Amino acid sequence: MKKLALVLVLVFVFALPVFANPFVDVPLNHWAYDSVQSLAAKGVIVGYPDGTFGGGKTMTRYEFAEAVAKALAYVEAKGYASADDVAVLEKLAIEFADELASLGVTVADLEAAVGANSAAIAVLEGKVAKLEKFFEPVKITGSFKATYKLPSDTNIATLSDETKFNIVATINEKTTAGVTVKITDTLTGAPLATAVTWDDFFIDYQGDKAQLKVGDVKPATIALGLIYNAADFEGALMTWDWLDGEWTGFTRVDDFYTANTDFGLLGVTASFDKLAGIYVGGADLYYDINDDTNIAVEGAYQSTGDFAGAAAFATKIGDLSLQLDGHYVTGGFGPTMMKTTTLALKPTSYSYDYAADRLGGEVKVSYPLTDALAGSLTYTNDNTIALVPVISLGVAELVYTVDASTKEAADVSFGYDLLTNGYVAYVGYKNYPLTDDLKASASYQYASLIAEHTGVLTLNYTYSEVLGVQLDGRYDSVPAAGAPVYSAEVALTHALAENTKLVVGYEYNDWDADTKLINKRNILNNVGTLKAELSVSF
Repeated sequence: MKKLALVLVLVFVFALPVFANPFVDVPLNHWAYDSVQSLAAKGVIVGYPDGTFGGGKTMTRYEFAEAVAKALAYVEAKGYASADDVAVLEKLAIEFADELASLGVTVADLEAAVGANSAAIAVLEGKVAKLEKFFEPVKITGSFKATYKLPSDTNIATLSDETKFNIVATINEKTTAGVTVKITDTLTGAPLATAVTWDDFFIDYQGDKAQLKVGDVKPATIALGLIYNAADFEGALMTWDWLDGEWTGFTRVDDFYTANTDFGLLGVTASFDKLAGIYVGGADLYYDINDDTNIAVEGAYQSTGDFAGAAAFATKIGDLSLQLDGHYVTGGFGPTMMKTTTLALKPTSYSYDYAADRLGGEVKVSYPLTDALAGSLTYTNDNTIALVPVISLGVAELVYTVDASTKEAADVSFGYDLLTNGYVAYVGYKNYPLTDDLKASASYQYASLIAEHTGVLTLNYTYSEVLGVQLDGRYDSVPAAGAPVYSAEVALTHALAENTKLVVGYEYNDWDADTKLINKRNILNNVGTLKAELSVSF
């Protein structure tokens, strides 16, 4: 029976082609006929000298070991077997280690064969995964949000919704394409109110030495941003390596064309502003003086005869960090991104760090007083070319991080405007744990020019893993006309399921913002608003 067991094991281990039966004592109608002749054809079993198989005889361990040794030799010669097959062979080799050793086969030989086979299996699995990815190249993510509002001043409820589908298709290993579909107001019951927009389309090719993206692009800021500051627009962007430099070219065809070459130490930029009909060229230098100190300089000249320059210096002295920035921009200098423009193709508001007719800069010093306490001082000064002051503002800030994992921290800030002699003082504490489930945050700000006191108190209560409550109380000593001096809001958040959230709340008197060191912490009116929002992401 042991011989029959061996035959069964090896039949499952190897699926071999069928040849003529060499054994006279194995009839054609025997249930093991195909298995016996397959193994014999490959030399795994050889039978007895008289030409018989002897299927009914008891098998010795030596005979069994000889068959296993031949099976191992077959695997090593072919270089492949399934993972399950290898596991069976490994167990057999361990069981018959002594007998296999007498035939010149060791467990180490098997382990070597198994290792090679495992690598082959890994390659095969990788090919299968690639094929599966090829047949499923499209991935869709997105979100749905429905918002209900009922304001007390009109008592007219509104329901709005927005659904986004982000569709990304893998064309090949180097090319992807995508588009965002946005559908709004499908729940109003008025088909004409429903809007469908297709936006953020792109085709992205990532080659070894060149990359090309067409559609929604956002090139990085060039140098210090005199000619181009990062912005999101619909156009084309290409980068490539050539002549030991990194080259970048991008365009929004109805607006501008820009090209930059970066050789590490030196960069050169050229741009054409089609809307203004202006050409501008520039160069920049970036140099690491040492591991802690670097300097950057950029200059630009445009076809109108106007020009601009900027410089930045950063260093560390022990734990102290120092940053110096300066700029000089003539009155007529207005390169690629130095404007706000709206085009039918895609309305875009470009931001720019430098204004025309400006001479100024900024100094910032940061220092960690302890591992948890960090301080910073910032002074910003800007003037016209004729030295008429525009901005002269100093800000000091201390941040004490109590627990980085829970974002518990205290913050004290003081800003002083030298032009108006006004100041803004701010103090705040975030995520103080009153209990394990209840956290409090509070802040207070005083703006001297209008003698305005504003304060906010927030309580966050985690009732369970899926249910939480937030309560806000606000105070504004100088609210908008006709508005009270206090405001409050309560919001209940329920995680209905994974990626599905419902928020229901009520705001009593609208609150403008919660930003420190500016005068926009105002209560706007006496309108109460009931809100409910269902959001789903996928």
